[in-house]
Amino acid sequence: MLRTTLSLALLVAAAIAAPLHAKEVATPAIAAPDVAHAKKYSQDGISVSLPGNWKVIENTAMDEGGGRALGIEADKPDFETLGLDITVQVYPDAIAPSLEGAAEFLVQQQTEGSENYTEAKHADYQLGGRFPARVARYTHTVFGADSAYAKRVDLYALKPCGKGWTCLLYTQTLAANESAASAGMAQLYETVKFAPAQK
Repeated sequence: MLRTTLSLALLVAAAIAAPLHAKEVATPAIAAPDVAHAKKYSQDGISVSLPGNWKVIENTAMDEGGGRALGIEADKPDFETLGLDITVQVYPDAIAPSLEGAAEFLVQQQTEGSENYTEAKHADYQLGGRFPARVARYTHTVFGADSAYAKRVDLYALKPCGKGWTCLLYTQTLAANESAASAGMAQLYETVKFAPAQK
């Protein structure tokens, strides 16, 4: 996640410093998730089927409630390719957020304190055309309207994932990655489960 934030910061600085006539550099979207060659991940009570070209880069305990948080990253062949990170957070049912509340809070966390974002537009969504979710669309105005870094898309989904447990899945990414994010998150949504070890 830190690498993505740093990369975006560098790109923002470059956009501000670049002359207005600078030629737009092509930035390829992330590859489609390899759902045909899924790989199973299971550790610390959380299990999920990952696309073959995605990997878990972080697995930590949540601050409260005994749940886990996974950081998942799509394989990125080079610096120019747009990055895609997914987060899965596990909450006890008693303190789990609502889907709408989580989406609004996380978008606010992303944009708060900056005048370079337009107001986010929230709407109902379906991951992979199958599973209920929410989408937030907004623009990073420091980039030109035709830049791949201008249009932002956040996807959020919430599901029961174990007895007494709820999983929140989300990504805050770029519109060019929407199709890959939606398809890959659908696989995560369908397969994620949590069953902590009994003490």
